[in-house]
Amino acid sequence: MTIQRRLFLAGAAALACLPMLGSAASAAGTVVVYSAISTKLTQAFVDAFQKANPDISVQVIAGGSGELLTRVKAERNNPLGDVLLGPDADTFDSDLSLFDSYESPESGAFDAAALQPDHKYTGFSTNFQVFIVNTKMMPLSDAPKTWKDLAKPEFKGKILMANPAQSGSAFSQLHQIIDLYGWEVMDPIIDNATFVSSSKLAFQNVAKGEIAVGLTSEFNVLQSKNEGNPVEAVYPEDGTALVVDAVGIIAGGPNPDAAKKFVDFVTSKPAHEMLVELDGRRSARNDVTPPAGLAEVSTIKVVPYNTVSAAKDKDAELARFDETFSQK
Repeated sequence: MTIQRRLFLAGAAALACLPMLGSAASAAGTVVVYSAISTKLTQAFVDAFQKANPDISVQVIAGGSGELLTRVKAERNNPLGDVLLGPDADTFDSDLSLFDSYESPESGAFDAAALQPDHKYTGFSTNFQVFIVNTKMMPLSDAPKTWKDLAKPEFKGKILMANPAQSGSAFSQLHQIIDLYGWEVMDPIIDNATFVSSSKLAFQNVAKGEIAVGLTSEFNVLQSKNEGNPVEAVYPEDGTALVVDAVGIIAGGPNPDAAKKFVDFVTSKPAHEMLVELDGRRSARNDVTPPAGLAEVSTIKVVPYNTVSAAKDKDAELARFDETFSQK
């Protein structure tokens, strides 16, 4: 059994045990949201949305991007969800037929790069993938400075990564490294790293001092630091991509009208101000100020990230990852 299959079965069992947020399914109106964002931000969205739309109940199934996409695919012929919220755009691009076209009235506030041309998804947040370093365990001067550094022998056993089959951010890390250096560098990184089942563990375990370095989204470092943990973000000097997270409507979902209302809310300026305040994310909207504490984009070496090609290469890269991982 592959690592992806084992972790999917474990994730599916965990998803089945999660409580639903919002009111009961028998309410007059319902929207079912598959959410890959934090519980705190999800609950804030649910509360604000239901305050503005008291006739619509929100039900939430939370999980990693890979878990949720697998669920949407499995339900293709009988969709149970209405909205997929928060995965990287390449998660959507991997099979656009799973999503309905919908152009929200809020779309004008987003750059074209944050909008799928056929409106299969709309940008949610934008973020960079970085290294989170526990400075009590490893001084910043000794920390890796580039993606290529992660392959050095001195970092064996000191790096934590999420499984790229389960986490959209972890796949974008994998794809960026392969795009820059190929498997010649990725293979020794896999050998050096310890892998966990969720992107949450990839930064939380570093913050708790269980391991020195993790790969994560920049806003997770900011959150951890604001909570008083001895962590700092290192932006790879060889470049990191500005990756778009997105929201889209699941094709054939049971509540299409409520789904459109929820997407309108999630793409609104008030909702994006909430994601900045509560999660420390960069908004994909043009009119929302980035959170204090994140690096200025002008100070970061930015490399391109093509979500369409990433989606195209995903299955092959995950299969190759699984092959290398099984030989650890």
